[in-house]
Amino acid sequence: MKYTGATILSICSLLILTFCTNQQQAESKAATAHHSEQIAKIFKAHGGFNQWAEMKTLKFSKDGEHHWIDLNSRKVLVEGQKRTIGFDGKNVWVVPDSLTNGARFYHNLYFYFYAMPFVLGDPGIHYEDVGNKQLFGMNLHGIKISYGDGVGDSPKDNYILYYNEESNTMKALMYTVTFRSQESSDKFSLIKYDTWQDVNGVLLPEKIQWYNFKNDSIGEMRNEVLFTNVSLSKDQVDQNLFAIREGAGIAGMQ
Repeated sequence: MKYTGATILSICSLLILTFCTNQQQAESKAATAHHSEQIAKIFKAHGGFNQWAEMKTLKFSKDGEHHWIDLNSRKVLVEGQKRTIGFDGKNVWVVPDSLTNGARFYHNLYFYFYAMPFVLGDPGIHYEDVGNKQLFGMNLHGIKISYGDGVGDSPKDNYILYYNEESNTMKALMYTVTFRSQESSDKFSLIKYDTWQDVNGVLLPEKIQWYNFKNDSIGEMRNEVLFTNVSLSKDQVDQNLFAIREGAGIAGMQ
């Protein structure tokens, strides 16, 4: 049988497409293999982890700050009124160089809270069912999230995600902060998640609220953050955006 040049080209294109599709499916399965059945249901209720994994760039604004995140490398740029913070994949840098204090802790803080629940699907995470708890007048089910050694700057952090068992949507987050001490803690902070917005097929928070939380009792709301100018794209942002700028200082672990 003789094949024309066009036929051979079509066959080669089909083989390449098949290979790429199979590779993408294998990568997708590998990325989600460690997810528990519970967390997978929550991801599905928020648009699906695979939909999230296809996205490459996240942008949002809060309190006059503008945040850009490369979702593959987790490089970050935060432009505020007083300082600009960047993470180029290795160093957290700050302009002006006199304002580096706290920048390493802060650079991806709001990205992490904003990208819930999907950041709780990262590699190196362990899941534990912690049962039901009454929060904000709702009977919610909890999943405790912990990290393997050496994962991130604060591997001893713990999170407990609380969700509605009927809708499988996230309603609250309890978390500990161990960044500076690097020691485990049983002192939890509490965030309420109750307003969501559809961004390119993914449910992300429109606002989050911190509440005073002591002795397992919820007090008054102490802070509310609104997220605006949100975009989630399959296009990768120009990597030069995250490059260290002239006159920048490097932030340490302080």
